[in-house]
Amino acid sequence: MSLTNSRTPTKITVHPSVAAAILTHHGRRPEESTAPRVIGTLMGTRSDDGQEIDVRSCFAVPHSENEDQIAVDMPFQQGMMDLLSKNGTKEQIVGW
Repeated sequence: MSLTNSRTPTKITVHPSVAAAILTHHGRRPEESTAPRVIGTLMGTRSDDGQEIDVRSCFAVPHSENEDQIAVDMPFQQGMMDLLSKNGTKEQIVGW
């Protein structure tokens, strides 16, 4: 990552489909789930000067949690990234 991309963004755009996907994932959690949250990866682009982020898509990442820690399924995360790269996706991880 270049120094320019490490700047704090001043404009973040989240496409409506991303918000809908997050809400859908939360709403479809099993009734017996005790997890208070859903976790996922935000995909998109960042401007060359690092000032703007465009969140275009997302995917859920399985996790487990207790009072002390949250464990994210990193093999799942990496597998999804591998699949997306094979699909020709130009987006990169812009957040969680």
